[in-house]
Amino acid sequence: MEVEKTTHIYQAKYVRNSRAIGVLWGIFTICFAIINLIAFIDPHWIGDSKDSPGIGYFGLYKRCVLYQSSTDVACIGELGIFDTILNVYFKVSTVLVGVSALLILLSICLFLLFFFLQASTVYMICFWFQLLSGK
Repeated sequence: MEVEKTTHIYQAKYVRNSRAIGVLWGIFTICFAIINLIAFIDPHWIGDSKDSPGIGYFGLYKRCVLYQSSTDVACIGELGIFDTILNVYFKVSTVLVGVSALLILLSICLFLLFFFLQASTVYMICFWFQLLSGK
């Protein structure tokens, strides 16, 4: 009788802790998706702003140069036109970050499988998608 009570207590703690870890995993996945999508969608996120006296700024696929003689900005590079991206390294980075964003969004959608499959199966599926998106 004592063993059954102890086993039941450990099982209840395990289920409670596994649910808490699952919720934390979901929250961190959403945070990673937000960061990943901002890096992919925002065309320029490293460098100066239009108000600063610098020379320009760039992102994965777009670069902008501020002219010294005026406040005009010349931007080159579009996500839809792949040939306008600066060089091969930026093209590869754009593709990899895009694939990573797609995989992490798919991983978030796969969290809906908790309603249909066992939790361990969903964790394994999401683990592999997140591992591929982080590499």
